[in-house]
Amino acid sequence: MRDKVKMNPLRIAIVTLEYGYEGGAERFVWQVTERISRLPFIEVNLFAARWKETNPRIICHQVPILKIGRCATRLSFCWNAHQMVQNGKYDLVHCHDLVANCDVLTFGVPHLFWVKEIQKKNTLSPYNHLIQWLEKKTLYSKSLSWILPNSQRAKTAFAQYYSDLLSKVQVVSPGVEFDRFCQDRDRTEQREKILNRFGWHQSHLLGLFVGNNWKLKGLPQICLGIAEAKKRGLIINLLVVGRGDHEAMGSFLRAKGIANQVGFIGLVSEEIENFYKAADFFILLSRFESFGMVVLEAMASALPVILSADIGAWDVAIEGVNALKIVNAEDPQEIAMAYSKLSDPLVRKKMGHNARETAKKYDWSKVVEATLRIYSLVLKEKKLLQQSDRILKSVGLSLD
Repeated sequence: MRDKVKMNPLRIAIVTLEYGYEGGAERFVWQVTERISRLPFIEVNLFAARWKETNPRIICHQVPILKIGRCATRLSFCWNAHQMVQNGKYDLVHCHDLVANCDVLTFGVPHLFWVKEIQKKNTLSPYNHLIQWLEKKTLYSKSLSWILPNSQRAKTAFAQYYSDLLSKVQVVSPGVEFDRFCQDRDRTEQREKILNRFGWHQSHLLGLFVGNNWKLKGLPQICLGIAEAKKRGLIINLLVVGRGDHEAMGSFLRAKGIANQVGFIGLVSEEIENFYKAADFFILLSRFESFGMVVLEAMASALPVILSADIGAWDVAIEGVNALKIVNAEDPQEIAMAYSKLSDPLVRKKMGHNARETAKKYDWSKVVEATLRIYSLVLKEKKLLQQSDRILKSVGLSLD
């Protein structure tokens, strides 16, 4: 009988609204889940409204949603996902969305923090009230054992609103596909492609910005810094990867006299590493970023990074070693000074080398190990001791 029990797979439910699509949170759950699904003795069941790019080992369950507005979509997903998971009798439930009665919750920042401190709104909409209600219902559900923010900055934001739950919090930072982004063999070729495409000169610095929601992520401020640098005789060209309001940004750039210094690529999912290869540095001046996975991608590509102060990736970035910090992202002169520092090729080379050495430590396998340690603790709490030991032994871990 004991041997038969040993052969039973550990049944894990992963819950997320969307799976395999663009976006930091979506990429995080995809990277971790795909790797966990390849481990022996584990059966991964995915509950999502839609998905793409799954491997055959993942059992997909489509969660029905009402597409008649944001409130109906979120509420119907959370309710239906909850019911489907409860009916499945899984050994462990890991949610990446606000679904009550899970064991593990990957969590961004409190919704009130986002609305009041980042969006600067004083009045809550009906949708905001709904998300806040779902958030509290999920965080205070009796079954929840662990809450996993992705950075110390996100943990600090969490503590502002839920200090009574800090004993359940464990930071699990994102990783990077290091082998994908550390390749240098065609760096010169990729750079020449970009320079020829936009008519830029080889001697001018080429920066890279990757992200959507351009206003929130500081693209206008980045460009104001470029305009300020131009006044000082330093030409900075900027490659923009992602989607946003091209028309508004184009008008803004023309008004500042730098329209020919900014090139737009659009949304890219395949071979995005080629754009990192073409650049001299990476820049992200977000108003707030719980982490910023693109920062690790840039560092793995041996790029020095320029970051605003309120970005979670400062968990891995070190001022003056692999990164430059912009304390006031509203100050074009401070941004221009950072560009000037990186105009020295020796500085760029040293900081880029340090950045890559840092990124080596954050392979996705480390994130999987951290996640499995949490799973093992949950299983021990549930008295599933054999499953707890097996999940760790399968990847050579222990809880010692």
